[in-house]
Amino acid sequence: MRVLLLRHGQTDLNVQKRLQGSSDIPLNERGRQQARETKQFLDRLGIKVTRIISSPLERAIETGSLATGISMSQIETDDNLIEMAFGVCEQRNMGEEDPGFLHQCFDTPADYIPPEGGESYDEVVARAGAVVERVRGMISSGDFSEEDVLLLVSHGALSHGLFEYVKKTPREAYWDVDFNNCAIAELFLSADGKSDDYRFVSEGFEKNW
Repeated sequence: MRVLLLRHGQTDLNVQKRLQGSSDIPLNERGRQQARETKQFLDRLGIKVTRIISSPLERAIETGSLATGISMSQIETDDNLIEMAFGVCEQRNMGEEDPGFLHQCFDTPADYIPPEGGESYDEVVARAGAVVERVRGMISSGDFSEEDVLLLVSHGALSHGLFEYVKKTPREAYWDVDFNNCAIAELFLSADGKSDDYRFVSEGFEKNW
């Protein structure tokens, strides 16, 4: 079987450089088009997704549906896939309001102190790890056939948390790779977790927050 990770499509807050976090912001029309083009991309590769586990936020569920043709009502959700919470900073353009906050958050993540109501990187990576271990357990329990393709649909910061957990990279490297809107990565999960890995399948579209 295969395990793929997809980031949701573009939203208006992406374009406006506002922190979305756990706020339930819908896709914009560009984001929906990105998801439709992702379906065409998967079709060209002959990849047919058989099951989706998504963040419960609308932008992720709709992306998963448009990218696969699976109806939104058939998509399973997992709260651990929700985006990193930024608390009182959500839906704000912190680049204009407090550039120092953004520098600490994205340039020196090892030193990041979350705002009121926000999550730490340790908490986000712990949630990401819970997703990985859930999927690993499902595989070992025989929940999937060899032909199955599981698609996880999530967000930028949470996806980077998955990458850190899988590769055991240092916190300083959290943002060293780009994972743009509708980018796809394939996760390779070993039985004992000692040789987990990932690779990028698609770079997605224009770089957004």
